[in-house]
Amino acid sequence: MSLLRSAVGPIISVIMPGQCRVCLARECDLAGGVVCEHCWQDVQVFTSETPLCEKCGIPLGAPSRTAKPVCGQCDKWSFDRAFACGVYHGALASTIIALKERPLVSARMVQLIQSTLEREHDRTFDIVIPVPLSKRRELERGFNQAEMIAGVVSRYLKIPLLDSALHRTVHTPVHRAGMDDRARELTVEKAFSVSNADSIRGKNILLVDDVLTSGATADACAAVLKKNGASSVIVFTVARAVYRH
Repeated sequence: MSLLRSAVGPIISVIMPGQCRVCLARECDLAGGVVCEHCWQDVQVFTSETPLCEKCGIPLGAPSRTAKPVCGQCDKWSFDRAFACGVYHGALASTIIALKERPLVSARMVQLIQSTLEREHDRTFDIVIPVPLSKRRELERGFNQAEMIAGVVSRYLKIPLLDSALHRTVHTPVHRAGMDDRARELTVEKAFSVSNADSIRGKNILLVDDVLTSGATADACAAVLKKNGASSVIVFTVARAVYRH
């Protein structure tokens, strides 16, 4: 049934565009997906001028006077750096939630992903790896939304997408908004494995997911990738939750 919904949902959304999920007042078009053009204009997009933590990409309260501004709360994380398109709120949040319901990446999301990647033109990546779902959750959903995003990234950067290298070996509960850092860490502890270390050894990996919240999932993935020989792991997500420890 979930596979049928995955196939039919995008077709229905094209034929019958609905109300915007953010403002509930305007009709969406095909390019905007589930969000109207007006609400897309309100997205808090990160630019080269946005003060962000150099490592985890969380917005800082004010521009830092240091050469490499950091929040001071992500030092222990295993990934080298994380960056995102914008804040997990409004149009971005609604679009990501909708992407978990049906495998349709809107044109507006594609444009935003591409413009964000363009800011990283000085970075060199060898392969793109999506954060995996458990077999149970992927069967329930019919697809992996991180893999949909990773496909857009791979095509734009013209580098291979390796969707079989990283596996989620434990079915973990969905992270809830009220969970503290330790609870999030415990749900993903030892939850990932690498199937073929040779495929990632010495590689600069771009790890892709939909949203970075506490960093626990990205940290766990990066840790196992590096343990198996990855040279570096940089995380890209569509959105960054403004989450304070």
